[in-house]
Amino acid sequence: MCGITGIIGKKKLSSALLGKVAEACDSIRHRGPDSQGNFGNDYWALGHTRLSVIDTSSAANQPMSINNGKLVIVYNGEIYNHNEIRSDLIKKGISFNTSSDTETLLQAYSVYGKNVLHMLNGFFAFCIYDQLENEFFIARDRFGIKPLHYSIQEDYFVFASEIKSLLKFPINRELNYHALGTYLQLSYIPAPNSIYKSVQKLLPGQSISIRADGELKFENYYSIKKRIRPNQLDFDSAASQVKQLTMESVERRLISDVPLGSFLSGGVDSSIIAYCANQYKPVDTFTISFKNEPMYDESHYARMVSKHIKSNHHEFEITNTDLLEIQSESQKNMDEPFADSSSIAFGALAKFTKNHVTVALSGDGADELFSGYNKHAALFMSMQGGLKHKAIQKASPLFRLIKEGRDSKTTNLARKVKKYADGAELSLNDRYFYWAKFTSAEMAKGLLKNFQEIDQNYLMSEVNDFNDILYNDFNLVLQNDMLKKVDSMSMLNSLEVRTPFLDHQLVEYVFSLPSAFKINSNGSKLLLKEAFRKELPPEIFARKKHGFEVPLVKWFKGPLQTNLNNLLLDRDRIEEQGIFQFDAISSLFKQNLSQNQDTIWALLQFQLWYYRHNQ
Repeated sequence: MCGITGIIGKKKLSSALLGKVAEACDSIRHRGPDSQGNFGNDYWALGHTRLSVIDTSSAANQPMSINNGKLVIVYNGEIYNHNEIRSDLIKKGISFNTSSDTETLLQAYSVYGKNVLHMLNGFFAFCIYDQLENEFFIARDRFGIKPLHYSIQEDYFVFASEIKSLLKFPINRELNYHALGTYLQLSYIPAPNSIYKSVQKLLPGQSISIRADGELKFENYYSIKKRIRPNQLDFDSAASQVKQLTMESVERRLISDVPLGSFLSGGVDSSIIAYCANQYKPVDTFTISFKNEPMYDESHYARMVSKHIKSNHHEFEITNTDLLEIQSESQKNMDEPFADSSSIAFGALAKFTKNHVTVALSGDGADELFSGYNKHAALFMSMQGGLKHKAIQKASPLFRLIKEGRDSKTTNLARKVKKYADGAELSLNDRYFYWAKFTSAEMAKGLLKNFQEIDQNYLMSEVNDFNDILYNDFNLVLQNDMLKKVDSMSMLNSLEVRTPFLDHQLVEYVFSLPSAFKINSNGSKLLLKEAFRKELPPEIFARKKHGFEVPLVKWFKGPLQTNLNNLLLDRDRIEEQGIFQFDAISSLFKQNLSQNQDTIWALLQFQLWYYRHNQ
């Protein structure tokens, strides 16, 4: 796992501009603290910061070149099947100087060209300079596990793992108001947009070829839907196959020349991954407990699983003070607004885990594949109709008389019933998107002086069946929220996180199965639970889903109150800034804070980002 950056000119570039590559590398040193390098000529330069995982010798440092400099690469990621690819290349007469997957990738490109992308099992973002073809080839992995940002300027093209690297180059920093409106509603900015008009994100499964004259050619080399082959297996056979594919995926992700462990929250997903890993070799497991917030604490479940699988377990007790410090650290690292508050607790877990290992396995991706979110149960119920659906609709007028919020079970139930009833009246497409939002379009429109509607059709596919819902969550929520959180918080702590549920063979198989294997009126994640039911304590499968929550309202009334007063409730500041409507912001604080906590949090995160990067 590493950080990459580079500049590619249409003509000779100034030494000052080429020198920005070193500065860009410095800005993402947290991604790769073990070594740093750059390479190029008068027309281009590539930079790399390395976190050593496979072949920790200096011979595997980057940028790496072969064939007397005719091929050069900077690469961020891991190729889990690189030894198999390497064996085939050796049979073709190719020799190697290192045992790194970087050299395997570059040598494979020398033989197979751009078709190498279809051979790779792993996650990656890379740039290869090909002197013979006189072009650069940039690609991002199938599911966007690793990030890649770029900016197209008149005389050059720049790219980087993080936006902060791009800002070392002279690019326009004009805000993208379309992205801002989307951010307020979703809490993140979906690719290809970023918070800046001049910066884009390479889409998952996409590549760019850049010719010497600056001509760009984009290609979408991978699509899940094009890979799905429906099968006729029965439920038990499908569960058996899911278990086998998951075990194989975990085994592939255990290759490492540095210490490796596994996150263990005590939920279904992380418990399964930890169990699988422990079948191949003893692993350390890691969890956090919440000293001040027992309602958010899952550590007893993690201890239960650890005892069951006999892992060497590490538990970190964190306080609200710890969480606030992590929040401050992570906010400084965020190079565009991001308001998924679960990133704070995940950041705490990553920080403490890094004290013991360099690589950690996680359970990310299972919710989107197997139907694990609460909204999935709501969507299923609304699609089926039935007594419970009708009862909620009938009770809705009564619940509307109760104030909404999250500060008690009653107000939270009122909030959920209202949102369910309102969404159930919409078309299936609109219903999905309505329940995916944290802030309504109407509220976002009132908050912003320059509001631009979300292009809903661009962000999601037509919803006809429940698998379409999971497919949209996979492409929208997983890739732009969950994986963004995992990459940014783990890399801030120089920790590589691997996601076994996102092995493309497993993903393609699960999407080929009927949705009835994943969810019904009795529950969700049916297939995954059945696959591993005999391997874990029954309590793990019976418990309700629990995310990495933090006490936002308590913070608003305490340690974050000064920030709120200075950044959101100062009329002069808001009017001088010219982005938001002060009266609309002010009204949020006159209502129940817990009712609007997600919107307030998104606004605060934007303001903290804005005044850090635009002064």
